[in-house]
Amino acid sequence: MFVTKISAKSTAEEVVGYFQTDLTGKVAIVTGSNSGIGMETARVLSLVGAKVIMPCRTLDRSNEAIVKIKQTVPNADLVPMQLDLSDFASVRSFAELFLSLGLPLHMLINNAGLILNERILTVDGYETTFQVNHLGHFLLVDLLTPRLVSSGASRIIIVSSSGQSTFLPSTGIDFNNLNSDTKKYSAMEAYCQSKLANIHHAKELQQRLKDTGVKVACVHPGCIVTQLGRQFSYADVWDLICRLRWSRIEWDAYKTIEQGASTTVYCAVVPDLEKGKFYINNNVSTRFLNEQADSIELARKLWQISIDMTQVVK
Repeated sequence: MFVTKISAKSTAEEVVGYFQTDLTGKVAIVTGSNSGIGMETARVLSLVGAKVIMPCRTLDRSNEAIVKIKQTVPNADLVPMQLDLSDFASVRSFAELFLSLGLPLHMLINNAGLILNERILTVDGYETTFQVNHLGHFLLVDLLTPRLVSSGASRIIIVSSSGQSTFLPSTGIDFNNLNSDTKKYSAMEAYCQSKLANIHHAKELQQRLKDTGVKVACVHPGCIVTQLGRQFSYADVWDLICRLRWSRIEWDAYKTIEQGASTTVYCAVVPDLEKGKFYINNNVSTRFLNEQADSIELARKLWQISIDMTQVVK
């Protein structure tokens, strides 16, 4: 597990080995930890001593993931919980239950995400991709921020994608089409808008938490074959699009799941994490950022819209 240098192809295990990480006594929440880079993130954090809360859409999925992780980390301290990001009531219930445990919270890793091949509305009336990838996590962060602040030096890691640069226009988010209802539905546009929303969220969140001990970072994990498009009936086409669009400009982005989890884990454990930055390949980077990614005005606009959509009381 020990390496002398961290590179774009380092695994998450190699990252914690490099920093000789010991997370004993630390508590992390990893959304979407039942598969892919979410499960690997949870596994590696538990490997170095963290108690990891594993909220998944169903308890069965969470428990199944725990069984798999314990095959390689028998002593892992893992807590199964239920969280459906497409349902604000479920987000609130999860947060209430977690807070009732009386645990500190040192790492909140917003990893869960999806892409759909058709426009489907949630029980709250919003397009599912936007709610799961952004709004659900926005509400979750809001509900857990007091615990993060009170826990001292804590971190919020938001998993985004370089797709917000590759597939979105330079004008960024179409605020008139957040619910994908003003023009023909595009799975890629809905997904990439949600991923740019992740970046805006991280930027504005860090600004609002600047006087606390909480650090926020956003990451692009790379191009990885996971269950992201599990409900996308043209999964093979999705994979082909990734290969065609990234093959010429992002050779170092093709990764295994173990490598794909590395940047998330890096941001969770690196001693000198830079606040509010976008990380790729275990480094701060401005590669593959939409031209509007650093817009303070648009980040604040999205923040207010997100408050209204999630009915957060401010």
